[in-house]
Amino acid sequence: MVKRASDRRLLGPKYRAPAIALMAAVAMASYNNLSVTAALPDIGDDLGRVALLPWIVTVELLSAAIAVLAVGPYIDGAGARRAFRLTVVWFTVASAMCTVAPTMELLVAARVLQGLAAGALIGTALTCIGLVFDDETRPWAYALMSSVWGIMGIGGPAVAAALVSTLGWRAVFAVNLPVAMMAAAVGWRRLPAYERAAAESLDRRGLAILSALTVALLLATSDLAWPSAVLVVGGVLLAVLYVRHARSRPSPVMRLAHITARRWRHIHIVAVLAVSGGTGATVYLPLYLKGARGSSVAFAAFAVVWPTLGWSTAAWVSGALQQRLRAQTVAVIGSVIIATGTVAAAWAAWVEAPVPWLLAWLICAGWGIGTITTSSLSLLQGRADLAEMGRVSSAHHFLRSLGFAYGAAVAGLVMLWVLDRRTGDPELVRGLLSERDLAVDAGVADALASAFTWSLAVMAALTVLAVPASLVLAKDGSRGVEASRR
Repeated sequence: MVKRASDRRLLGPKYRAPAIALMAAVAMASYNNLSVTAALPDIGDDLGRVALLPWIVTVELLSAAIAVLAVGPYIDGAGARRAFRLTVVWFTVASAMCTVAPTMELLVAARVLQGLAAGALIGTALTCIGLVFDDETRPWAYALMSSVWGIMGIGGPAVAAALVSTLGWRAVFAVNLPVAMMAAAVGWRRLPAYERAAAESLDRRGLAILSALTVALLLATSDLAWPSAVLVVGGVLLAVLYVRHARSRPSPVMRLAHITARRWRHIHIVAVLAVSGGTGATVYLPLYLKGARGSSVAFAAFAVVWPTLGWSTAAWVSGALQQRLRAQTVAVIGSVIIATGTVAAAWAAWVEAPVPWLLAWLICAGWGIGTITTSSLSLLQGRADLAEMGRVSSAHHFLRSLGFAYGAAVAGLVMLWVLDRRTGDPELVRGLLSERDLAVDAGVADALASAFTWSLAVMAALTVLAVPASLVLAKDGSRGVEASRR
């Protein structure tokens, strides 16, 4: 039987409901990855405990990375429909908890739950594309979801900035509730319900070890006190334990070869350095603009849009470049762009250049991230066999998510360490975050400016390291790749 054209269209009768539900899921996950930064100054002003501000960003990214690894086996065993229902309800509840959180500690805890749900939403959406759409329509479905991510990358921070400046920071989380309810209503009965015959059991022990490892390292990068050294040692021991576990299990949650093999490792290194340095350079931009430069709430919150605009635009340009150049060459171009942008941004902050100049260089850094992430994923999937495509992609997404989380954590660590040395109490910054305070302590504002500059410098150093790593990747010719496969 010949298929009707309307059946092949993404928003035709056959695919409309699942496509809308998956678009909403991707939009929610993207929004919560990219937009909460705009609310950090107001959250710090309202709830205090400024030292915990970095955790609002990092715990969500970290828990999302862990959830991506776990949701695949669950879908194989329970079916995509059940996974979608569970994750969208979970996300709704977690967003409500973030909205009403009365203390910084409870907000961080709610963000852990929200991150787990967001990661599961991403994994479920990617799996559902393969289950719902036929071979002819599936490429267009991937393009549609990528477009949603890009649009939210630009529009999400703008929406968050508008909500912060009008309704307050709690509205940034509350806006998830109607979107999640709409996604649930549309997709509740329209996604696949069957279970796969070849479902694998979840490697719970491996997932637990990786979770403990990532948490230990995140805690270690949150403070420079002596317990951090203990946590680093604990992280090393957990890494050794996971290596032994993965070697003894036929199907671990993350295969070691997908991380360390020659054809993968430099792809991971370049992407992780880019996203960690580039993200860390922009996470605390609103805090700096409002506290040290005297910008309004709206302008400080909206400033995060510009680096994201560079990122989203560069992703499309990177795809066009790959039609003419090797993906490795495009990655080298991206590494040079991001290193130039972050180094110049650190210089602009140091000399107190006009804010538009700082934003321009951060847009350049965003261009580098978009160029590298697109080319690295294209190269990764081009080298993967179909039988290992899912696990290789999940491993890469997990490492990239860790790059986001640890980049934000290290940037916050540097900022808070400098503030503590300059002022003796990072909580003094809280006074700068309130528009109600007319008298601004110039000394504290200067300390915040210095802290942000040092944070930018450390992030710039990470992105500079991406340049030699990308050059090594570019030298990895087809002969080496084929040899590594044998």
